[in-house]
Amino acid sequence: MPSAIALLAALVLFSCNVLPASKKAQEQPAEKQTQSAENLDIYLDALNGLTGDDPAHQADVFYSIEREFTRAPTTSNTLRYALALIMPGHPSTNVTEGKKVLETLLATPERMTPTERAFGAIFLRDATTRLRLESDNRRLLATLDERSKGQANSDRRVQAQAEENARLRKALAEAQQKLEAIKDIERSIIERGPSSPSSREPTGETQSTPPGR
Repeated sequence: MPSAIALLAALVLFSCNVLPASKKAQEQPAEKQTQSAENLDIYLDALNGLTGDDPAHQADVFYSIEREFTRAPTTSNTLRYALALIMPGHPSTNVTEGKKVLETLLATPERMTPTERAFGAIFLRDATTRLRLESDNRRLLATLDERSKGQANSDRRVQAQAEENARLRKALAEAQQKLEAIKDIERSIIERGPSSPSSREPTGETQSTPPGR
């Protein structure tokens, strides 16, 4: 991370040298311009304190920066606070809030030195890019989540349809078995045929012997 901050410092100094200065800035004495460049160390020291692998130390540095901003919201303290909020890698990072503070500060650039304006502009671009990427990531995650839910619902519908088909096949098989049983009973009845009628008994009428004459 220190190398990244050193690179950032180089970018700020480069911006101060190549960007066209305003008429008011051009009229500033050389001593004041030198002082502005030296004031860059104030912000670099603050950012360096927020790097590293010790969350407790990072919290202490951020609390000190926030306390100074709350007590005296000067241009320097406000810029340090905004940069600390935007700086990634520490527990108190809040890019959205830092961007708001920085935009408010840059709305009155006449209160800032060229170095501060360049530093603020670089961090503002960084914050804007990060927030846009975070928004894109959230949108992509939401799309993936929605598609996953849709796929899960589709899978459940397929599973339910498969279970319904299995139930219908089982019911059809049972109905076919019952039909075959009924057919067997009918064939058995047909093969036996109607039962023979019982032979009738003779009426038992006896011819009477004619009486003797």
